[in-house]
Amino acid sequence: MALSVTDVGNPQGGKKSNDKNKDSAVLVDEWLAEITNAMATLMGRVDDMEKHLEELGSMGDFEELRGEVQAAIKSVVVNVNQEDQDLWASETTQKEELEACRAKVEVYKTRVEALEA
Repeated sequence: MALSVTDVGNPQGGKKSNDKNKDSAVLVDEWLAEITNAMATLMGRVDDMEKHLEELGSMGDFEELRGEVQAAIKSVVVNVNQEDQDLWASETTQKEELEACRAKVEVYKTRVEALEA
C-alpha cells in the first residue's frame, strides 16, 4: 500500500480517522481565518469611507462640491448645445452653397452644350 503525504507521520502506514478530522479542521480554521481577515480589512475600509463622508458633510464641502459639479455640468451642456446649433447652421449654409454651385455648373453645362451644337 502506497503512503500518502498524511501517512508520513504515522509509523503504522495507515490513516486514522482522527488525523483526517484534524487535517480538515485545520484547513477549515485556516480558511475561516482568511475570511475573517478579509472581512476585517473591508470593514476598516468602509469605516474609513464613512468617516470621510461625515467629515465632508460636517464641513459643508459636500453640498459645495455638489453645487460646483452641477454648475460645471450645466456649463458643458450649454456649450454642447451651442456647438450643436452652430453645426446645424453650418450644415444649412453648406447645403445652400452646394445648391448655388450646382446651379452654376448647370449654367456652364448649358453654355458648353450650346457652343458644341
